[in-house]
Order: sequence, then structure tokens, then C-alpha cells
Amino acid sequence: MNKTQKGAWLNVAGTLLVLVSALLLTIQIGIRHRPPERIWIFIWAPFFILFTVIGILFVRKKQSPTEPESDERDKIIQYRAALVAFVSVWLLLAAECVIPKFIVGLDGSIPVWLLPIINVCFLYIVLLVYSVAVMIQYGRGCKGENHE
Repeated sequence: MNKTQKGAWLNVAGTLLVLVSALLLTIQIGIRHRPPERIWIFIWAPFFILFTVIGILFVRKKQSPTEPESDERDKIIQYRAALVAFVSVWLLLAAECVIPKFIVGLDGSIPVWLLPIINVCFLYIVLLVYSVAVMIQYGRGCKGENHE
């Protein structure tokens, strides 16, 4: 497994961790109408720090000293994954504009505290799309040729 694949796996795990955190925060603030309890800061913060440190060590570790940082195939896979992520940005922006209409109606309003959570989740979903696109291309055995 090369550095690009390791980074994709780390991104998927980290993205799922952040999205679960955002969901719990939304439930606590939006449904229970209470601010987050301080105990969660003491539980989640060390977990995030530990995850980050282990993830950095995981990505930086090479299988062998002769392993290159990246090659042409990695660059092509990253380019294609970036294109998929870019398309997902436009689809998610459209969904971000249309879905609230169905949830709160035409005359409804969205609380201000929810907008940053929506935008952060949006960012992490795009990162998840990018990482999954990288993993799919490596799983297919794409050799860097154009399959268009």
C-alpha cells in the first residue's frame, strides 16, 4: 500500500469520525436544545489527537526504503479523483440549496448555528468522495491509461 492509498484510508476514517461528531453535535443542540456537555470535550479531544498522531505515523511509514514518494500513476489517480470531487461539489451545492426547502418549507428558516455544521459536513463529504475515488481506482487496478 503506497502513501496515496494510506492517505485515502486515513481520510475515510477521519471523515467518518468528524461526520459522527457533527451528527452528535446537531442532535445535542438541535433536538435536545442544550449546549454540548463539557465531558464530550474531554472524551473527543484526546481521541482526535490520538487519531491524528497515529494517522500521521501510518501515512509516513514506508514499506521499504526504496519506495518512491509517488509516480505517474499516482498523479493520474489523484487528478481523476479531484475531478470526481469537483463534480461532487456542484451536486452537493445543488442539494444544499434544494433539500432545506423540503425540510423547512418555503417560508421556514434555518437556525444560524446549523449553517457552519452544514458547511463543515459538506467539506468532509467532498473529502470522503475524493478518498473513495482514489481507493476505487487503486482497487480497479487502473494503470494510468486513459479508459475514456
